[in-house]
Amino acid sequence: MDTINITQAGNNMFSIMDSVLEGGRVTITSEKGNTVLLSEEEWNELIETLYVLSDPDTLSAVREARATPTSELETIDWRNIF
Repeated sequence: MDTINITQAGNNMFSIMDSVLEGGRVTITSEKGNTVLLSEEEWNELIETLYVLSDPDTLSAVREARATPTSELETIDWRNIF
C-alpha cells in the first residue's frame, strides 16, 4: 500500500485512481488523519464479507460448504436454471 500526503494526492489524482483500479490501495495522510482509497469493487467485496460474517446462519452455511468435499457437492446445470 502506497502512502502519500494530501497535496500529492491532489496533484496526482488521475494516476492514483489508475493504480487503485488496478488493485492497489493508497493511504492519504493529512494533519487531521489518514484515509484509505480503494476501488468500488474492493469496497463492495469488503461490505459483502462483513455482511456474511455478521450473519450466523450465512456464516454457518459457508463453513459447512467449505468443509464439504467437492465430490459430494451437487452439480448445477446453469443453462437450465431460468
